[in-house]
Amino acid sequence: MSANGDAYIGSKKRRLEQDEVSHEIEALPTPNAWGVEPANAKEVGHLRVAKGKISFVRLNISLRRAGGSDDYDKEDEQTEFNPAEHDPADRVIGDDRKRKVQNRENNVDLFALEEQLKSRLNSMKKSNEEKSIEQEGDGWDKAQEYMHVDYRSARDAEKVRFELSEKTKKLMFSLTELGIIMAMLCMIEILPAFGLPLPAAFLPDKSPVTYLLLELAALAFAAYISWNDIIGGLKKILKRKCSTRTVIAVTIIAEMLHIIYMLAVSVTTHGSISNSFAAPICLAVWIYTFNRMLTTIRVARGFNFVIRRGEKYAAAAADDSPVAVDLRVASGSQNSKISYVVPVRHLSSYFQNACRDDNCSLMMSKAYPYCLIACVATGLIGALRGALSGGSFLSTGLSAICASLVACVPITGLLCMEIPLYRAVKTQLDKGALLNGWNAVEKFGDTDTLALNTTDLFPRGSIRVRKAVTVSDMPVQQVTAAAASVVIASGGCLAEVFRSLLEDDKSLIGDADSITYENELGISGWVNEKRILVGNRSMMETHRVIIPGGGLSRLDEFEAMRKRPGHQVLYVAVNNRLEGVFLLEYKASNAIRNALVQLISDGTNIMVYTCDANIDVRLLTDVFDIPSRYISILDNDGSRVYDSVTYAAEEEHEALLATNGTLRALSGGIRAAVKLKENQNLGMMIQMICFGMGFLFVAGLSSISSYAIDAAQIIVMQVVFVLISLISLVKAI
Repeated sequence: MSANGDAYIGSKKRRLEQDEVSHEIEALPTPNAWGVEPANAKEVGHLRVAKGKISFVRLNISLRRAGGSDDYDKEDEQTEFNPAEHDPADRVIGDDRKRKVQNRENNVDLFALEEQLKSRLNSMKKSNEEKSIEQEGDGWDKAQEYMHVDYRSARDAEKVRFELSEKTKKLMFSLTELGIIMAMLCMIEILPAFGLPLPAAFLPDKSPVTYLLLELAALAFAAYISWNDIIGGLKKILKRKCSTRTVIAVTIIAEMLHIIYMLAVSVTTHGSISNSFAAPICLAVWIYTFNRMLTTIRVARGFNFVIRRGEKYAAAAADDSPVAVDLRVASGSQNSKISYVVPVRHLSSYFQNACRDDNCSLMMSKAYPYCLIACVATGLIGALRGALSGGSFLSTGLSAICASLVACVPITGLLCMEIPLYRAVKTQLDKGALLNGWNAVEKFGDTDTLALNTTDLFPRGSIRVRKAVTVSDMPVQQVTAAAASVVIASGGCLAEVFRSLLEDDKSLIGDADSITYENELGISGWVNEKRILVGNRSMMETHRVIIPGGGLSRLDEFEAMRKRPGHQVLYVAVNNRLEGVFLLEYKASNAIRNALVQLISDGTNIMVYTCDANIDVRLLTDVFDIPSRYISILDNDGSRVYDSVTYAAEEEHEALLATNGTLRALSGGIRAAVKLKENQNLGMMIQMICFGMGFLFVAGLSSISSYAIDAAQIIVMQVVFVLISLISLVKAI
């Protein structure tokens, strides 16, 4: 911004005003190979500036020969030039087999990038709004504590990390206290059932007041430890919503009222009392607290990954956007679930995703209102049955309600869901990947095709130059520098190879423009007004490259250098003349091979983006020893789309599945999401079966009589259901 308020784009030759802008730039140097005289170009462009944003309106370009009149209205003085007419190969390969390659260092399309960011931000905003509406469960309430924190600040990040650490310690302490109380109450209820004697003070028939006071004190202490959860559960009722905390809160309050009533009856009338269910309630609360502790530890570990400084890589799933349509067409299937990776500087919305409730909890939250109604109905039936049999209407009713409420606490769902996710997150973090909660599982659990760049398959050191041959008089260093200028500008796995050949000396790398990848042939571009071709034998033949010392027959000699699978020959031509030949060896690391094998064993296909024509299905099959039917190479249309969304690092991306950039980490994250999604369905089925059987069992017996079911029976039922849930845990682990 200048002192007088004018703004500029790039150099000061592009001047902006508030409404409309016209600017002129000098003509770029015209390559000699075009066969035309040096030209002057006048570019008339219009940019519109509004509210601090720049939008493109129109751009007209006309080209005139040097020495012509300055009157651009004379049509006879203007010359339109098409470089394609001067390249005989273009008539063979056609435009549909050529694509422009993003220069990963210089060429940034600001307008396309702006539209891309707008699309991403809108989709993320819409997604977050939808999740905030449908996921107002326990996890959403926990996420609210940190949603306002901008953890890009090191101070804020450290504060959140400290709070998570303190919460973990408190939950561990609470879990220990609850465990002691729960163990004591369970022993009081179970030991007499197996004929083991207890002191009279612990027996309800011999010392009912002492027994009830002990039960009430233990339950009150459990309620004190879980006070925040009880308050949160009661607030849900006021909002006409239910969650696991709601059921626990209602169950604890109902049982405390039940014990107080029995204590009053025992003190005033010395009458018989019904069974107390404090022990199974404490067991359910202990399992819930254990689940909360695992969740907090998982969130804290993932947060440590998120706040690490440096560029990360976030997986993105192709959904209903235009990107998805093009990639699906490229994959050959309209029903493909395609995922790919984008570089990103900041992972946003971490806590919203990390604390999101699983589908089992969301499903149960919808069923809880009906469960509470069923519990009240069970209590009324039990009360009527007790009154008709000569018992106490209120005592039998409260006993039936409390017993059925205990059966409504989803202990199997809590274990089936959080433990597998906790272990999966811990394992993947050790590999360098963050699987952020059940939103990540939902997003990537259906992935059947993974789009990869060749740099993922062949990182630095995987490709080696075994031999370099100069064909004409050009020194090998100049040949290498010319090829490196084009290859490095286009990116890909060969860029690292040529960087190492030049020993990372950037002074040897020229400015390359008009970089184009010709499908199954290679890369072409202009460097210092020289046309550079880097590709395979077919590229040399298609472009009718001059081959010194024997013509096309000499190419057979170069091809004979390939001695074994993984060897490929790379040709370099300058100004349509072959100058150098490189023998390359492609090798696969064991980590990447194992990652691909594991992906394919799970039924995931691999779709590869490449700017190296030597990398084809056959090479990948030979190097990685995987079936060719699982591999495909992105065509030009798909490559353009893939390149447009992955070539530049995004400022921020939703924290779902993030990695450190290695294929091992990405493969592990995808596989874990697929496995957890399968396990989630199994866990939901187990939870529904256990819930239905347990509720029918407890409600049926409690409806018969207040003495038909006791706490020991419910504890045994809970333990059996926990053991059943191990089916899901073992499968997931």
